[in-house]
Amino acid sequence: MGVGIDIVKISRIKLNSRFLNFVLCNEELEILKNKTNKQEFVAGRFAAKEAFLKANGAGLGKIALKDIKVLYNNKGCPIIVHGDQIFENISISHEKEYAIAIAII
Repeated sequence: MGVGIDIVKISRIKLNSRFLNFVLCNEELEILKNKTNKQEFVAGRFAAKEAFLKANGAGLGKIALKDIKVLYNNKGCPIIVHGDQIFENISISHEKEYAIAIAII
């Protein structure tokens, strides 16, 4: 079992297409369209993906961020889909200036 955690300052997240296409998969880009808090949403996804990479023992660059999908299960809770595997021990939280995520895999 691996544990990863990451924190992101929301104001550092850029909403330009280059960054969004680097971080988000197509499904996440579709979800983003309906969000009013876009910067917070992307920061949470970035933190979750970084936490997943840390829990997995892979550093940034070994797995493309857009290949890690942070989606929702049928209860509306975040899950990570990577390849054909689903990881449900993911938590994302936001507080004022920061987004934080933890992954246990």
